[in-house]
Amino acid sequence: MDLLPEPIFRDTLDLLRELTATSSPSGDPEGLHRVAGRLASALRDRGLATEIQEETSPEMEEAGLPVLHARGPETSRGDRGHLLLIGHLDTVLPAAEPRIEGDRLFATGAIDMKGGLATLVGALDLLRHRGVAPPPDLLLVVVPDEEVGGSLSNRAVRRWGESARALWVLEPGEPAGDDAETIVAGRRGMFQWRLEAHGQAAHSGLHYWEGRSALAAAARWAVKAEALSSRDGGPTVNVGRLVAGDATFVDDLAASASLLGTERQLNVVPDRAVAEGETRFLRAWESDELARSLEALARDAAVETGTSVTFATSQYIPPVDPHGPQTSWTRRAVGLAAQRGWRLEVETQRGGISFPNFLPDPGRICVLDGLGPVGGGMHTREEYVDLRSLARRIVLLADLLEADTRQI
Repeated sequence: MDLLPEPIFRDTLDLLRELTATSSPSGDPEGLHRVAGRLASALRDRGLATEIQEETSPEMEEAGLPVLHARGPETSRGDRGHLLLIGHLDTVLPAAEPRIEGDRLFATGAIDMKGGLATLVGALDLLRHRGVAPPPDLLLVVVPDEEVGGSLSNRAVRRWGESARALWVLEPGEPAGDDAETIVAGRRGMFQWRLEAHGQAAHSGLHYWEGRSALAAAARWAVKAEALSSRDGGPTVNVGRLVAGDATFVDDLAASASLLGTERQLNVVPDRAVAEGETRFLRAWESDELARSLEALARDAAVETGTSVTFATSQYIPPVDPHGPQTSWTRRAVGLAAQRGWRLEVETQRGGISFPNFLPDPGRICVLDGLGPVGGGMHTREEYVDLRSLARRIVLLADLLEADTRQI
């Protein structure tokens, strides 16, 4: 704590307790506005110009949701772009009363991600204490719908990321054992897919060999598709759903649910099957290769089972290359942590989709992700932030901002 004056840490912790005590689950406009207003006030006190814009999402057409912008004095310069920091206001659960036990603050959103927002405020205080101004082109955008994969989050990243010179994400890192923590340099991309199989229904007792099982086709495909997954950092294929049976059952599941657990229609060779899922990959070229392989397996399944099988992909999300423009900055972050006496490790292939995946071109700019403090219990009533990590991350973020300022 010698590197971080006690009053700055206490002020940051008090702000975090206040933010986490304010309920702001996704879809709660009033709560989201309260958190946005409190955070805006804190950022104005640290010299940033703030604005809360009302925006409407397709998911909540009837209600305006707050998007907070906080700017340094030179974010409008067009020759270089701006340093974009991004976070979110919403939580999965409504707030519960925060409590401290030892070195942990248990609170809703403690790490995901009100902890990251409070860390930025603490880092600005630490910079002021050092007599250093933050980067003049700093732009913080805080969105209200990240936890529900909302359109406002995606829109903000695309809009402000297009002209950014770098993107820093205040989502949490991860504990890494032996008193170490991580930041994130790479994230896997994703595409979703849907497989449909059509066979020939038949009485399974009287005319079994005249039937063509759509279920067998989809099941064969699913086993071979998941076998394409690789444990060594390669792609993964997940079959999330497989529904099969008589066409009337599959095409109207709500009406047919009562069949489950009964003997009805078990004597029918299933003529309809639908499988849905996703693939994840670290390198952009793996996406096309996976799609071609999965489509080829669909053709093989059709031939092997005498059925008709179609395969289609949707919702392509690009990966963030861990060896992109951020390489020098991830090394710098590791070095800054080491100078302060702790170990920072670099994640090269985090699996979850996050803000950087929605950049117009994730490989164009420096992406520093996972800058927020670590803890555990994310999205549960036992979510907590490690207070030692909170202190470390305040210092690390201040060090990074100072390094960025000196580089401009």
